[in-house]
Amino acid sequence: MTLFKTTLAAAALAFALASPVLAKEAINTQGSDHNIAISGMDTVGFFTEHKALQGKETIYVDWKGARWLFASDKDRDLFKASPEKYAPQWGGFCAVGVANGHISKHLVKGSFDIHDDKLYLFAETVNGDFDQYRKEWLDLKGGPQSRVPTGEKNWSSLKPDWEKAH
Repeated sequence: MTLFKTTLAAAALAFALASPVLAKEAINTQGSDHNIAISGMDTVGFFTEHKALQGKETIYVDWKGARWLFASDKDRDLFKASPEKYAPQWGGFCAVGVANGHISKHLVKGSFDIHDDKLYLFAETVNGDFDQYRKEWLDLKGGPQSRVPTGEKNWSSLKPDWEKAH
């Protein structure tokens, strides 16, 4: 192989290894054919408006291998400045599922809890109820005080397994 081909192959390999497209983070993009995080909800709005806001396709940030939508330029800019502050815990997967030791395959669509300045999202139930799991999170098994440490422990093994599979 010539020096040019060797250098070109090495550069291509370095680019491929550094490319964020190849490294799929454990971010909830379920229900999206376009890699949209958390059903297109504005993750900053949960903190600033204390409610679920649908993001706009024209206002977004690509972060951790997913596209995050926002309801306003202001929310997008707040996220860009501090994504870890506003991103939901456990990749935006249902907090009850993670606390119970699995990643839910159901959509998250606006049911949430902010506990210790961290955002937790909840999936819809089989019958389409988007608030049942939030109620369970708050009321059962010691509530968030006991579920967060359990979820953190579970997430440490669920996350790498999910990333390997995707």
